[in-house]
Amino acid sequence: MLSKPNVKEIVPKVGNRYQSVIALAKRAREIEAARSAKRKECKEKNIEFNEDMSDAVDIAAKEIAEGKVYVKVKGEYAVTPESEMEREIKEAQEARLEQEKDKE
Repeated sequence: MLSKPNVKEIVPKVGNRYQSVIALAKRAREIEAARSAKRKECKEKNIEFNEDMSDAVDIAAKEIAEGKVYVKVKGEYAVTPESEMEREIKEAQEARLEQEKDKE
């Protein structure tokens, strides 16, 4: 059960509840597969593996809610990812508008 972030925070990033469940499950499987590969690699090299005890579904939910992972539906992004530059430009424009409002 998701408590933080909740479904209301994830749905806008994905499109709908059905797609959010699919996206969470898919990303959680990817996280577990990466953990399994790392665990196997450490076992082969006789290295101690300090495993993150967080649930893969919780990690996936946080990544989607924070915009670190973008979801494609039928080959197109459900929510178009902004590039870092676009985000910085948008923030700068908003800051400039606020400064102009303060001057008035």
